[in-house]
Amino acid sequence: MFVGRVTELTALAEAAERGGLAEVVGEPGIGKTRLLTEFARRAEKQGLTVRRGRATEYEREMPYRAFEEAFDPFPTGDRLVLAREVRARLAAAAPAVLILDDLHWADPGSIELLAYLLRRPLPSERVLLVCAYRDRQGGVRLPAALAEAGPAAVPHARIEVPPLALADAEALIGNRPGLRALYAESGGNPLYLEALAGQEDRVVSRSGHRHDLTGLLLGEIALLSATELLVAQSAAILGDEFTPDDVAMVLDSPHTEALGRLAARDLIRPDGNGRFRFRHPLLRRLIYEKADPAWRMSAHRVAARELTLLRAPVREVAHHVSRTASRHDPGDLKTLMEAAREAIMVAPAAAIDWLTAALPLVGDLTDPASVELRVLLARAYTFDGQLEAARAAMHELLPHLPVGSRGEVVAACAVVERLLGRYQESASLLAAEVGQGGKGAWLHRELATLRLQMGDVGGALSEVAEAIAAAAAPEEEAAAHSLLAFTAAYEGNPQSSGEAIAEARALADGLSDAEVMRELTCLSRLAWAELFMELHADAERHARRALALARPLGRSGILADVLTAAAQICGRTGRLAEAITFGQEAEDVAHQSGSPTLLALVQAIHAEALSFVDLSRAVHLATRAGESVAGVDGWWSATTVCLSAQVLLVAGEPDRARWMLLGIGGGVGMPQCQPGYRPMWLESLTQAALGCDEIAWASAAASAAMTAADALTLPAQRAFALRAQACVRLAEGDQRTAEALAEQAVGLFSDVNMRPHVARTLLMTAGARTDPHHALATARNIALDIGATVLVEEAEREQRRLAARAPRRGELLTRRERQIAELAMTGMTSKEIATKLLLSSRTVDDHLARVYRKLGVSSRAALARVLLN
Repeated sequence: MFVGRVTELTALAEAAERGGLAEVVGEPGIGKTRLLTEFARRAEKQGLTVRRGRATEYEREMPYRAFEEAFDPFPTGDRLVLAREVRARLAAAAPAVLILDDLHWADPGSIELLAYLLRRPLPSERVLLVCAYRDRQGGVRLPAALAEAGPAAVPHARIEVPPLALADAEALIGNRPGLRALYAESGGNPLYLEALAGQEDRVVSRSGHRHDLTGLLLGEIALLSATELLVAQSAAILGDEFTPDDVAMVLDSPHTEALGRLAARDLIRPDGNGRFRFRHPLLRRLIYEKADPAWRMSAHRVAARELTLLRAPVREVAHHVSRTASRHDPGDLKTLMEAAREAIMVAPAAAIDWLTAALPLVGDLTDPASVELRVLLARAYTFDGQLEAARAAMHELLPHLPVGSRGEVVAACAVVERLLGRYQESASLLAAEVGQGGKGAWLHRELATLRLQMGDVGGALSEVAEAIAAAAAPEEEAAAHSLLAFTAAYEGNPQSSGEAIAEARALADGLSDAEVMRELTCLSRLAWAELFMELHADAERHARRALALARPLGRSGILADVLTAAAQICGRTGRLAEAITFGQEAEDVAHQSGSPTLLALVQAIHAEALSFVDLSRAVHLATRAGESVAGVDGWWSATTVCLSAQVLLVAGEPDRARWMLLGIGGGVGMPQCQPGYRPMWLESLTQAALGCDEIAWASAAASAAMTAADALTLPAQRAFALRAQACVRLAEGDQRTAEALAEQAVGLFSDVNMRPHVARTLLMTAGARTDPHHALATARNIALDIGATVLVEEAEREQRRLAARAPRRGELLTRRERQIAELAMTGMTSKEIATKLLLSSRTVDDHLARVYRKLGVSSRAALARVLLN
């Protein structure tokens, strides 16, 4: 019976109107499931598609258990393919409600899928995700997944299910003697209240003795006959849902009458699809745990054997085998290993559970089966993003594997160390392998990557030379030369970069797809090198080929790398929708990697493209990325901070951006940043300093940008430096020079097809233009064409200001200049102004000189007349 809950039903109905996420939270037995059942009934009556699933306590290793019930048939494929298919089905069913119950028991795959749906909300369709769980049993993964509702700006409602009111309690169990006492003892918990009301003897209750819910339910179980209890225990073994045939399979007898008596006692209830469920999960738990452990293991063994004969999916068999695995049955190890291999790409957490259950079935590390199992377990940990556990598993293995036959494990361990930001540990591991006679070009390539990550370019080049010499196959040679091209382009050396890129390109383009798939970095590193050197068409060609080959492999590190390159290529050439799509996919893959530094870099590059379209979302990602790498050394973290600072600068936080750039760059000249991108980062620092009215700092940063650009001879990097110079000259009042510099920057950005920066440059320097109306109109047209809505809005704001009135001369001043000018108008001396503003007298005089030059005045009296007009 459903009673009360009007407020909660209303809240769910309102959530269904707007879509998003509704959390339904409450203690065991409080009525969450009844509430959701009534809500589902009403939603269907109003024409909404309702899909419903629930997690179960004893099937937590079964992948996607919470979703399988809701989507029949459940899609297949790797984790991202599966997630996209579920999202597409929800979109097709809209307006729709997806109800996920008992999520405190959800398997890791279900929680990962939930996080994806919250991170990638459906933009236009009305879809509501309803997540019900016990707040205090949510664990770690569930709250982290639900937190994705914030970043994705998903409409969010939290509904806490309270105890029943006395009137509702009466409606539930009837107006009977002692109702108030029963209500007080139950605390308004419906399950507890029904159990109390079902007691035939109320003497104990009236005497003041307190029952607990578990005791009451055990009291119900105690009334069962031996046969009824056996049938109930068999049903509890089978799962959350079961059929009479399932019970007969375990007991070798149908026991239909006993099932009927269990239903009559309301311990089990028909589910409407030929199946039964226990009245409440707590009942199933108590019945399962009351069973004799030896019998329970035997029943699981029978279920596994019968399911094998029925050719059930291996994961269903493994579920039972894992609870009774034995060395005396050689098929158990085979079943668990097979289930793990099948799940490792789709649900690695399930693979981990099954492999862990299999560990007692193998010997020590002298046993080949033990080595094989542990290698698979380390892979499962890696795929599940549990990098610390993967690292520990591989370090346990390595001492027992002979040099020369452990290359795959050493390589995997080194990559995991690098993804964890432990560059020195990774380098030491690889160097030790070389020192012990380990051979292979991959060793030197990985060492070169680490040296570069740590800023040791000379060491990286030395290792690349070793990799080239050690290459034993065409794909290894191509991978080594691509790494050489990457290293040269990182440095921004135009001559060596050009030669290295040409060589790597010839080798990579000559490989078959099968050869490339053995060494995908031959394409990914080449694409990045070409991107650094502003060869956008070549970079995109290699990135797209790498992407087509990488997607089926499921290797999150390389896939995220290629997707991020594709996102940045598209973003910088003005295909923002594509850039954001690639960025979203890269972020989803990086979430699976378990590497905080990789995820942060991906988020920062994604935010770069988003800053032209959705500034609030971009700021959130940039802030998150910057905070994730705080205190972490290396090229990835430096790039992450610089990109994040750029986004914050665009969002109007120049002071925060300035200190981020100065901190990571090592000073105004930013000597610690990537040389090939240094002019771009210095231009950001220039704009940040200008935003803080620090003209001297801005001028120094702009000069450093030009010096760095002169050494690179790259059009876009020179354009960034010119834009920095133009903005400084404009701030100093030299409009003519500013206009000339801005025009050069626009031309160079156009030459390399970086249309977003063409538009941004026109906007930033419109004040320097003889015809600002034309500059703003051109910027707006470009922004409209590429979908840069943020730039469109900025251009339109500036156009409205120009149309409303001609600018007053005082508006040419920066905030600091106007502050000093207004104090000077009052008759204060430079020294007095300096004291008041905590500046030096020299700084005040410099600002006043620029004010006089901008306004065309030569005295404080004339200054007052101009500012007061």
